Amino acid sequence: MIRDVNKLARVDFCSEMLAANVGFSDCVFTDECTVQIDCSTKFCFVKKGDQYSRMRNRAKHPAKVHIWGGISVRGATRLAILPGNCRIDSELYCRIIERCYIPFKSKVYNGFCRLVQDNAPPHKSRYTSDKFKNWGVDTLAWPAESPDLNPIELIWGNMKKMIRKQGIGNLDALKVAIAQYWDTLTPEICSRYVAGIRKRMERVVEQEGRNITEDR
Repeated sequence: MIRDVNKLARVDFCSEMLAANVGFSDCVFTDECTVQIDCSTKFCFVKKGDQYSRMRNRAKHPAKVHIWGGISVRGATRLAILPGNCRIDSELYCRIIERCYIPFKSKVYNGFCRLVQDNAPPHKSRYTSDKFKNWGVDTLAWPAESPDLNPIELIWGNMKKMIRKQGIGNLDALKVAIAQYWDTLTPEICSRYVAGIRKRMERVVEQEGRNITEDR
């Protein structure tokens, strides 16, 4: 549940963006996500008394990877795929930004775009702030507890649906599936996701800052 103070901040932010008719054409929406192999329990029929008549348990530590990516009306950034056991601290986060965002910023936007990120500690640390200043990275202040406003969350959701349907069983296949999905994100597709922000902001205002459930 979103805290009351953040509900107010969400309404203020959305109202301001809507009033200014901001199109977010200069914004690159980024986020991290964890994707794991589907280890959900499967059922089967067995004969009464069969020594194997038990259900398989869900794995306690399913294989997974962490990913980072960004989308904009001009397309998607390079995707970072990281080991599932790594911790994304400020230093690792900045290495990701340096390798995946900075080249996109220069090549696709000629250096003139804004980074949209959530308020996770590695994103807001002194170390990261200093790096961003040195690199000339501009950011758009984003309200706390607002993943529902970031269009890349819809990308992650659709990616996970696709992966579940494929029934992937190992890490290598998982990485390939993630990369293949990412390659389908053309500028036209990314633009459709970004275009939905206005509708979501209107809903946040209507619901007085509460969380929304949004389809593309």
